[in-house]
Amino acid sequence: MNATLAASGFMPFVRRNKAILIAVKIALSLALFAYVVAKVSPGNVWATVRPADPQLLAAAAALFLFSSLVGSWLWGRLLRAQGVPIPYRKVASYYFVGLFFNNFLPSNVGGDIARISDAAKHSGRVSPVFSATLMDRLIGVLAIGLLAVIASIVSMPRLRLYGIYAALLLVFLVALGAFLSIFHRRVLTALEWPFRAVGATSVAESIGHLLDDLHGYRSQGGALLAAFLASTVVQVSRIYVHYLVGLSLGVRIAAGYYFIFVPMLAALVSLPISFNGLGIREGASVVLFQLAGLTREQAFTVPFLTYLVSVVISLLGGLIFISRPPRRALAQRLERRRAERALEAGGERRP
Repeated sequence: MNATLAASGFMPFVRRNKAILIAVKIALSLALFAYVVAKVSPGNVWATVRPADPQLLAAAAALFLFSSLVGSWLWGRLLRAQGVPIPYRKVASYYFVGLFFNNFLPSNVGGDIARISDAAKHSGRVSPVFSATLMDRLIGVLAIGLLAVIASIVSMPRLRLYGIYAALLLVFLVALGAFLSIFHRRVLTALEWPFRAVGATSVAESIGHLLDDLHGYRSQGGALLAAFLASTVVQVSRIYVHYLVGLSLGVRIAAGYYFIFVPMLAALVSLPISFNGLGIREGASVVLFQLAGLTREQAFTVPFLTYLVSVVISLLGGLIFISRPPRRALAQRLERRRAERALEAGGERRP
């Protein structure tokens, strides 16, 4: 009984204190970011950014755009495997709106919620869309984790970063275990048990539907293979976005460093303790990239400028989002005109 009361009171507590939690995350991010900037000196950072090659920055932006288009296709393929076929044009628009909200909402999953909401309009249930989006995320972690492990093995004779290698291997193994669990429904059932134990049967049933949809991927080997290959293209592209930004700043280090450090940054940024990773990203970057011989200013600037490149591309999603009301109004007006013309044509044909 006490457990049930605790569970029933947890969500209202979270809702009441949501604003406080968001404020704490923003304050933490700003404090960390200010601390890192103070350590590297704003003047030196500007001196590092000022001579950046605009052509290489444009190439980085184009590569990020390409990776997002591939990511849109990947998500659409997983949606089709769940019986939710959506035209690529719409999938891409939903995906870019999600990118926009990921960068401008104080939550690491705000963009996912936005694209789930959009795609759910094409399905009778939210569960298959949610499961496709969750699978998209999981395969992404699996792909970048595998790339990092391979890079670690190649780099190990030259770079004795054993703690980082162990952390990357752990992330990969956890993602692999989570991925393999979808093929075993009994393993997934264990995720329902805590909710049933506290009497939250409706939550357990909703989770059960989601897990059923995930388990359905066991017969979609072709879709999973295509998704993994596409996700690998996305992750390699985004690692090379960092590499191109580094080249634009005059940083000349082996690409292997990026294959090791970028996955570490991605894992840290995904932790729900900051505002979209602000402060965490920059602090960790200074520590990691200095190991590759970069100055503090370069180590700070490369990932931060890469983040700004992603923000610029994600603004396309913002434009798509704000253009929706006028486009809907225009579509409704055109539909009314077609209906009126059909009625007029029908009246003219009458004797």
